[in-house]
Formats: sequence, structure tokens, C-alpha cells
Amino acid sequence: MGERLRRNALIVGAIVLALLSITAGALIALSSDDRAESPSVTPSVTPSDEPSVEPTESPAPSASESPEPSECLLLEDGNHFVYVTSASRLEDGTSEVEFDLAYFYTGTRAEQEAAEDGNETTDGYYIVNDNDRLRTLTLADEVEVEYVPEGFCCELRPGNLDAWLEAVLETNQTDYSGKDVPWWFIVEGCQITRIEQQYLP
Repeated sequence: MGERLRRNALIVGAIVLALLSITAGALIALSSDDRAESPSVTPSVTPSDEPSVEPTESPAPSASESPEPSECLLLEDGNHFVYVTSASRLEDGTSEVEFDLAYFYTGTRAEQEAAEDGNETTDGYYIVNDNDRLRTLTLADEVEVEYVPEGFCCELRPGNLDAWLEAVLETNQTDYSGKDVPWWFIVEGCQITRIEQQYLP
């Protein structure tokens, strides 16, 4: 009886081992098929692997076509002494003013600047305008104007921007001196926000 049980146990063990071997082989075969169809590691994509797309923007201008720097980058916020040369009203309702930047000195500084140029001051002031470059800035939505009306002396009085523009554009007769006198422009954020006439005796 013991011999028979031992023989049966050996047979059962052999069958179990055979089944385990078959199962392991099948699993290995399936695993190999999966690796062939879908890799377990996604390959990295470098910029050179990506498809090229034609740019929709215009190409950058060459050195010979480089635009002029914006005037606001060359003229800081603050008060600037100017001679107005022209103005224009744009289609979008804004206005631009073209002007010649100069320097207005008084007191001791005026005497020093005049002496360096071999000149003398006039009525205590001296104007330096040795650069003929013209600049253009836009007028802000609301601009304060103060001026000395023609025929009056010498206090500044509240003015009107439209009338000032008419005088500069020479499209209508006003009591503004327009381009015939120097002005102070107060510039803020690349726009002219205030205009004051400089009275000269």
C-alpha cells in the first residue's frame, strides 16, 4: 500500500511539473509578442525629430531695413523746451506734433553756456539749439494748454488744445503764436500731456 501511494505521488508531481513548464512557456511567448507590438519605453523626441513648420510671421528686417527707434525711447518723461515745426490729425482721432528739441538756460547757467559758445545772454536767458533733428510725439487724450494771448503780456492763461492746433496747422486764425514762439512740452509715457508757452521779452 505504501509503495502504491508513493508511485501515485510521483506521477501527480510529474504531471504538475509538466503543466507548470507549459504555462511558463506560454507566458514567455506572450510577453515576447507584447514587446514586439508595443514597446514598454517611449522614445524621447528631440527638437530635430519634430516636423518643421513654415513661419507665418514676416521675416525680421535686415540691418539696412531696421526701423528707427521709437521717439519715446529717446525722450524721457519730464519738461522739454521745444520749437514746434508741424502737427497732423490722424484718422484714428489722435494728433501728432513734430518739434525741434532745444535747451533754455537762465541765470548763472545761461552765462556759462553763452560764454562757452563765445556769446552773451539775452535778457537773462540763453537758448542752445545746435541739433536740427526733428522728433514726433502724439498728444494725450486730455492735454492742458497755457499760453500768452497775442497782444497781452505776460501771464500764462488757460488755453484750448483745438485752438492751439489750429494755430500750429495754420488752418484758422487764433490768438496763439503757434510756431512763432517756443513751448514747453510735458511728456509722460511717450505722450504730450501738457503744453506751456515760454514767454520771451
